[in-house]
Amino acid sequence: MNPLSTTISRYAVIDLGTNTCNLLIADAEAEGSFETIYDRKLPVKLGRGGIHNNILLPDAMERGIAALQNHLHTIRSYNVSKVVVVGTSALRGAVNRHEFINKVKELLGMEIKIIDGELEAALIFRGVRLSLPDRLGKYLIMDIGGGSTEFILANDHEIIWKRSFNIGIARALETICMSDPVTSSEILAFEQWFDQHLHELWSTCLHHLPQTLVGCSGAFDTFMDIYENEEPDLKIRKVSEFPLEAYREIHQRLIFSNHETRSKMKGMDKMRVEMIVIASVFTNFILRKLNIPKLLHTHNALKEGVMDLFISNGL
Repeated sequence: MNPLSTTISRYAVIDLGTNTCNLLIADAEAEGSFETIYDRKLPVKLGRGGIHNNILLPDAMERGIAALQNHLHTIRSYNVSKVVVVGTSALRGAVNRHEFINKVKELLGMEIKIIDGELEAALIFRGVRLSLPDRLGKYLIMDIGGGSTEFILANDHEIIWKRSFNIGIARALETICMSDPVTSSEILAFEQWFDQHLHELWSTCLHHLPQTLVGCSGAFDTFMDIYENEEPDLKIRKVSEFPLEAYREIHQRLIFSNHETRSKMKGMDKMRVEMIVIASVFTNFILRKLNIPKLLHTHNALKEGVMDLFISNGL
């Protein structure tokens, strides 16, 4: 069956990231919005072993193709009419990305659109903004990825500043060796590594003083699942406040845990057992460094932004 035929108003977006391959299927609605009918993430680890050398290793390509094939099977079962696949940090940085892109085209018939960091940040904002309340004031969106992390400073009306930094969690773990559990000296080393890459963020926020951090998708979904003591993927949240004291308690649990303990935590996404500690170190560092008093979580991120653009304007 051709996945690009049948229902005209049903669309699929695949976000092929450094750690996960994410699928969103939605129905377009008359007013230009969309209703999510399927949302799933699969592990892919495209950057493993090669991200610092800007290369995709053969086993990473195999994992990528397997994840895309799995999603394609789902897309066909949902009678999707149009599909868009976007690739982010691991693909845009890999010197052999065209080998992978050509294999995907040959084996699966899928075209991958690689987007740059600036467009990725803009699309994340577009997706996140769909879920946020009005009159939030100035806020900072943080999307922690495997290869890159996007920060978007915005207000109720527009983006003030946006930037994609090549300091994702996969890169962090291939830069600094982490014990199990992580040590205080390693936490300091990770914080210093983040700090040295984020001078532009510090100066921008010092000028604008955002009062809310909006954490989207990925690691923040897992933080919230642990907080709510629920299994991953039971529900798709739009936006909710994450009490800072609750987040800090989860952060302490994570940094003092080992791999086995984390894997048994209620709410832990098995795909994130390895990387969630450093994601929490990063989040805690941002909150502390910028002295931000409020934390929100939204499930929306890149794929929702792509879907909104796809339905509204075409991509």
